[in-house]
Amino acid sequence: MQKPDNIEQMNVDGWEWALSRGREQLGNLDVNLRFLEKANILKPNDKIHELGCGIGTIVHHLRLKGYRASGSDIAANVIAYGKKKFAGIPLAVHSAEELPYENESFDVILSFDVLEHLFNIDKHFREIRRVLRESGYYAFQTPNKYVNAVFETLRCRNLSWKIYHPSLHTPRQLSKCLRQHGFSARFFKMNPATRFFAEKLGRFSFLANIVSILPFQCLPLCLQTNLYVVAQKKTNP
Repeated sequence: MQKPDNIEQMNVDGWEWALSRGREQLGNLDVNLRFLEKANILKPNDKIHELGCGIGTIVHHLRLKGYRASGSDIAANVIAYGKKKFAGIPLAVHSAEELPYENESFDVILSFDVLEHLFNIDKHFREIRRVLRESGYYAFQTPNKYVNAVFETLRCRNLSWKIYHPSLHTPRQLSKCLRQHGFSARFFKMNPATRFFAEKLGRFSFLANIVSILPFQCLPLCLQTNLYVVAQKKTNP
């Protein structure tokens, strides 16, 4: 699918709508933080950058723990909001496909609900690899294509979701893509059931109760609602 000319404005408008309604998070913050704890990849003195950071809540959380964390988002209005809410945290405006940083700038890159919105995945992974230090990590979350494509089609009653989710991946597709770009990958199974998750389901919120009791650790990757991944930069891809 061709990238819309107004993709940046679409993100700005989306955040404007959310913030006007008091919604500061567009991702499942509680589960994302649990994922970082479970992955256990962050070390003291690590230099960390979050792409698609929104208002910078995770960046702020990591800085309170002593990490050298920064963030960026394509939407200038949400970065301005974040700088006011969390005074002093380093936030920048740029896309996740072109990173204005020198080679090997970071030990860890993070992103949550970003990958599926990108139109040039290959460029994104090349940039991630370039700015990561040797053996650095890219820890991220993205919806599982098997599950999300069905849900979005039912929710929208058409295929309009492809405009904002042009790059959904299955676990196998994602593994292959990461290998091709010089990464090894570990998948983590995370139960998404939170209040945020139930609200996001909208008229399908009744499914949240079902999801909350599912044994996600026993379910295969193809049935996970989201793909949580730690990709490590290999020295000799």
